[in-house]
Amino acid sequence: LPVPGPTSPDNIALGVANTLLGGSFGSRITSNIREQKGYTYSPSSQVSRRYHDAYWIETADVTTASTGPALKEIFSEITRLQKEAPPAEELAGIQRYISGLFVIQNSSRQALIGQLRYVDLQGLGEDYLKTYVQKMNAVTPEDVRRMAAQYIQPEKMTIVVVGDKSKISEQLAPFASAPDSPK
Repeated sequence: LPVPGPTSPDNIALGVANTLLGGSFGSRITSNIREQKGYTYSPSSQVSRRYHDAYWIETADVTTASTGPALKEIFSEITRLQKEAPPAEELAGIQRYISGLFVIQNSSRQALIGQLRYVDLQGLGEDYLKTYVQKMNAVTPEDVRRMAAQYIQPEKMTIVVVGDKSKISEQLAPFASAPDSPK
């Protein structure tokens, strides 16, 4: 799903929304389809940033029997975040997690060189690394909701499912929107 790239003013808030939704072990999607439902061990989402663009992806290795139910729960979590801003405590926990990752990502010379290369390649400005944590911590619950509503739109997604078509087609029928979608 195409989303704004690294130079977008929404880049940092979108990253926070992604981390809360599916980009960390404590995320909503992980809690739902791993902890509560037991459909998968390690679902994951990410904003994959490339040169001046990015895309959002969610992955989950699930059993054949839970393919449709897992998709339903993933979309349910997306919809919930689009409609309801997360509680401040939930967001604060994600922001602490991201802050910790930022420290780790800059904890060695090699890692710091990689970060500087990324900042330079993307044209993010000299103060990007200095101000990142401050800007990330300034993201509000409403910002997170707005990012999900504005950018993580299921109706614009390409869904790729790998499995035995004869066993999963019926489960996928509710998610097929194109007239020529495999049935």
